[in-house]
Amino acid sequence: MTTANPYTTYRKWFSLGLFVQVVAAWFSVGYNHYDEHFQVLEFCNYKLGLSPAAALPWEFSTQCRGALQPFIAYSFCKALQVFGLYNPFWVAFLLRFCMGVLTWLVTCRLVKLLLPEFKTERGRHIYVLAAFLLWFVAYCGVRFSAENIAGVLFFLALGIILELQANSPAAKRSVKLVMIGLLLGFVFMLRLQMAFAYIGLGMWLLLYSKWCFSDWLLIIFFGLVAIGIGAIADHWFYEAWVFTPYNYFKVNILQHAAAKFGVFPWWYYFTLFFNYAIPPVSIVLLPLFFIGIWQRPRHLFTWVSIAFIAGHCFIGHKEMRFLLPVTAAFIFLSCIGLNWLMEKYQGKWFLGWPLKTIIVINTLILFGKIIIPSHESIPYYQFIYNHARLHPTILVSFEQSPYHLVDLNSNFYRCPGLEEVIVHKPEEIADVLKNANGKSVLFLNPEINPIPVIAPFKKQQVYCLLPGWVRLLNFNDWQSRSYIWTIYQL
Repeated sequence: MTTANPYTTYRKWFSLGLFVQVVAAWFSVGYNHYDEHFQVLEFCNYKLGLSPAAALPWEFSTQCRGALQPFIAYSFCKALQVFGLYNPFWVAFLLRFCMGVLTWLVTCRLVKLLLPEFKTERGRHIYVLAAFLLWFVAYCGVRFSAENIAGVLFFLALGIILELQANSPAAKRSVKLVMIGLLLGFVFMLRLQMAFAYIGLGMWLLLYSKWCFSDWLLIIFFGLVAIGIGAIADHWFYEAWVFTPYNYFKVNILQHAAAKFGVFPWWYYFTLFFNYAIPPVSIVLLPLFFIGIWQRPRHLFTWVSIAFIAGHCFIGHKEMRFLLPVTAAFIFLSCIGLNWLMEKYQGKWFLGWPLKTIIVINTLILFGKIIIPSHESIPYYQFIYNHARLHPTILVSFEQSPYHLVDLNSNFYRCPGLEEVIVHKPEEIADVLKNANGKSVLFLNPEINPIPVIAPFKKQQVYCLLPGWVRLLNFNDWQSRSYIWTIYQL
């Protein structure tokens, strides 16, 4: 057991964890999944009056997506507009930055609470490092997605519950119960699937807590308050009284809308994890997670994780992002598993250089993930946006608009007044240049090197995500087979 203050003992790792989150918030522009953009930022853009309802995804017409996230984004936009500082890229950055800081704060609380679970100094040290520096912590931690927000708020509530179990002062008990109720209510409105985790939480509380009836009543009441606030946000967005969690369940489960995107067997998440968490990191983490469950069968995180993962395993449509809300529990239990191995097999070769090798690989992946855009189109949108703000601009695209993604038009990052033309042959580009009337003409080249359609024209490369020095390293002509945009001024 450790009695030292973890904020003092591991100060440099806490600070490094915050630094990594801030770097990821700045560089990891874009989104992990299209839903993170179209069902939040495009919804927000619609309420700002900058995007038509016809451009929104099908979830808008079925009224099955909660409005808490679009309302938060809308509030950021309005605040920046008041001060004349509105810029969609700044809004997106501020959302990522706030999520990164919130993720870090909740992680700090959990680390402080859970460190006594580790009997050795080495075990505690590894848990601190993993909690802040596993490669997917920062990458996922800055995402303004329903999965990430719900997970962070849920584990903030679980941390408070663990504090109550440790006999926190009675004077603060009511306040903490109110906070638990509000947090769980908001989590429910953000992500209906968290109900699986609630099953595990409820069973654990019934078995291991000593809460009186008034405690439960306080949590339920303020949980309903939070749900009511979410319902008000939904009314603001849809301009009608709707209950989005029910609509979500009706459309995706009863009407099988989710199944249209693919149905997979119950064990498919294990395959997904091996691929998404990147071997050899994933190959090591999953067995450690199960060892951790075996070692802590009565722990709150064990009950929550089993209920949440089992529930998702038996839903037909599966995506790795659906399991992100239990990341904190996964890391803790994996570290418990590793701590048990280190105690049982102290000095064994597989706890030496193989473990160090995995740490090095994780560090390299972490570095790449926090400095590379999460979606490569966003830096191009930003260049076009900034250029169009300074100069009347015509954006010429070959065969398809860069703002057209997954059969939807992205309007949030589009600069008002930007004129866009889709061309298929050089003659069409010549007509655009002839009628430009002094406007700047940009051509979005779908490859690194100029495509034949712009060969007849004078051009100057003005932007490419790939640095110039990388283009000099064209081994085996890999650039001709790459899909990297380039912007030329014609």
